[in-house]
Amino acid sequence: MTTLVICRAIGPKQVRQLKEIYDRARAVKARYPESHLANKAARNLIDAFETVTGSAGAILDDQWLSLTDPQGSA
Repeated sequence: MTTLVICRAIGPKQVRQLKEIYDRARAVKARYPESHLANKAARNLIDAFETVTGSAGAILDDQWLSLTDPQGSA
């Protein structure tokens, strides 16, 4: 049921945008040292994405957002 709601509420364009945000956060994390503020912010963002999608590792397909289980509001 949750998957159907997410697919209807978020279209393919928004899924691509979220995947781009995730990919850019990973690039920032790789570019800056652990102590840098940008690295810490990117790590928090990546953790948020990976917590929602589980420990599936790298996101390989466009359907990754349908695997989420939203709890509350952001």
